[in-house]
Amino acid sequence: MKSKMEKQYFECSCHSPEHTLSFTFDNDESFPAIYGCVFLGERPWYKRLWAATKYVFGHKCKYGHFDEFIFDPEDCDRMIGIMKRLKSTDRKTKAKRK
Repeated sequence: MKSKMEKQYFECSCHSPEHTLSFTFDNDESFPAIYGCVFLGERPWYKRLWAATKYVFGHKCKYGHFDEFIFDPEDCDRMIGIMKRLKSTDRKTKAKRK
């Protein structure tokens, strides 16, 4: 069976276009998964270069490179739906392997 990809986008409550989460549901029989994509805030080139240099040399920041995202209560049903689809697909995949 060919894998079918489905995307869901969630916009932060602050309405910033930079605060958008993308979840892609892949129902591939061999490895069903949900992939998440988060935009990391833009910085000037020299700060990105400095962060990259520290990363290459193994510097670990205790906070990492994160941004925040605030879910709206209206997004809960869509998020639950995509998680249920992953769980259902995983069960079907495991049943076929037996």
